[in-house]
Amino acid sequence: MANSTLGRGFTAGAAAVAIWGLVPVATRYFVLKLDPLTFNIIRFLITGLAAVPMMFVGKPWRWPGSDQIRLVLCAVLAVPGFNMPVAFAARTISAGHLGLLIATEPILIVLFASWLLRRPINMQVLLGAVIAFVGVAITNLRHGLWIPADVSDTLLVLIGAAAWSCYTVLAGSLARRHGPVGATGAILVLGSAALILASASALHSGLFPDAQTTIAVGALGLVSSLFGFLLWTHATASVPPDRLGLLLYALPLVSVLGGAALLDERVGWPLMIGGSTILLGVGIGEGRLLRMGLLQGSARTGKSQP
Repeated sequence: MANSTLGRGFTAGAAAVAIWGLVPVATRYFVLKLDPLTFNIIRFLITGLAAVPMMFVGKPWRWPGSDQIRLVLCAVLAVPGFNMPVAFAARTISAGHLGLLIATEPILIVLFASWLLRRPINMQVLLGAVIAFVGVAITNLRHGLWIPADVSDTLLVLIGAAAWSCYTVLAGSLARRHGPVGATGAILVLGSAALILASASALHSGLFPDAQTTIAVGALGLVSSLFGFLLWTHATASVPPDRLGLLLYALPLVSVLGGAALLDERVGWPLMIGGSTILLGVGIGEGRLLRMGLLQGSARTGKSQP
C-alpha cells in the first residue's frame, strides 16, 4: 500500500511538471502582449473563483490556528510570491532561460527542507548548490564571458523559485492533515486574493485585453494553476519534498524545447552549458548521481549506496 501511494504521488507530480514545463512558454508569449500585472490578475481571478468549491471541501476556518498561519504563508509564497516576479522577468528572459532558472527549485527544496524540517545540511548539498548557481550565472551571460545581462530579472526568477520551494516544503503537512483538494483550494483562493490586491494598480489602467485573449489566459490559469496545483499538492502529501524535487528535472527540457518550437527562441551556448551545469549541481546536491553510482564506484566494489 505504501509503495502504491508513493507511486501515485510521483505520477501526480510528474503530470504537474509536464503541465508546468510549458507555462514559461505561455507566460513569455502573453507578457509580451500584456502588462504582467494584468496577465496575473486575469489568470488568478478565474483560478481563484474556480477553487472556491475546493476550499469549502477543506473548511480552513475550522483548522487549528497554527495550520491557518501556515496556510496564509503557503498561499502568499505559492501565488504572488512565485508568479509576480516570474511574470515581470518573462518580459526580457526567454522561455527556455526561465525554465532553466526555475530548475534550481530542487536544490532549494533540499535546502529549505533541511532548514525548516531541522535536517542537517552536508557538504554534498552545499557543493551541489554552488555548482547549480554557477550554472545560473552561465545562463545569464551575453556577448561574451565577462558581460552579463538580465541580472535583475534573473534574480526575480530565483526569488520566485525560492518562494515556490519553501511552499513545497510547508504544504505537505496541510495536504496530509486536510486533504489535497481542500488544501489546494484554500491556498489558491487566498493566494489569488493576495495577488489581486498586490496588483490592484492594473485594475484602473484600462489595459485589459480582448475577450479571446482573456479566455486564453483564464484557460492557462485553470490548467496550470488549478489542475497543476491540485496534482502537485496531492504529490506533496505522499512524497517527501526532497525526493519530489527530482521530477522538476524535466521542466527545463520542456521549456527549452517549447520556447524553440513555439516562440522561435534561439538556444545558444550559455543556455546549453549553463543548463547542464544547473542540472549537474542539482543532481549532486540531491544525491541522485551518488545513488545512481555515477560518482562512486560502489556498484563495482559491492558496497551499498549511502
